[in-house]
Amino acid sequence: MNSSENTFRITPRLIVGFGILALGLLWTLDNLDLIESEPFTRWWPVILIVIGLVQIADRRSSKGGPVVLIVVGAVLLLNRLRLADISVGDLIPLGIAILGAKLIWDAVTRRRPVPLTGDEADAEITAFAFMAGVKRQSIARDFRGASASAIMGGVELDLRNAQVADGQEVVVDAFAMWGGVEIYIPHDWRVTTDVVPIMGAFVDKTTQTAGSTGPTLRVRGTAVMGGIEVKN
Repeated sequence: MNSSENTFRITPRLIVGFGILALGLLWTLDNLDLIESEPFTRWWPVILIVIGLVQIADRRSSKGGPVVLIVVGAVLLLNRLRLADISVGDLIPLGIAILGAKLIWDAVTRRRPVPLTGDEADAEITAFAFMAGVKRQSIARDFRGASASAIMGGVELDLRNAQVADGQEVVVDAFAMWGGVEIYIPHDWRVTTDVVPIMGAFVDKTTQTAGSTGPTLRVRGTAVMGGIEVKN
């Protein structure tokens, strides 16, 4: 069994799960006239802020999406607490300015990329997309698994050149919420799934090579009003 499968990690899916659980319990207690839920439920934008902070702390994750998520969560929270009267639309000019600053920074600091082997760079992949598209590719000689989260965006994992020993199982943890995760794999890989679709879908479009004894990809996760798709 893959060692990364047993490693506990704080992921956007975990945070959203706890948030939904808490909201559901609070609303249930409110309906039973045991508590007043509004003083608690108005803090729901904290979920967005926590997801952003967790992704920023992940060295393998891009930083643009998490920063936007934190800013949006902070604005919504200030409005919910009536500490400010700012709408998300008011921040669009600021977002344009930040985009321009990033383009300038990328042009000034661009360096020639240093080639990395698969074992160094992409034996394990983490991808996070919020209102954006992210593509990750692995050419690892000993691929060990991946985690992909798409919230109002899309993640594409290209594993067609990744190598896994015959008979071995690797796991991709996928979470799609109003978004999609696409996973590309070789023809000799087999697919098993533990995905739970909630007003969403999991689709396996792969065509396995006849008589293949290759590795197994286990896709586990949740699709909430989104989709997770595996194909060749």
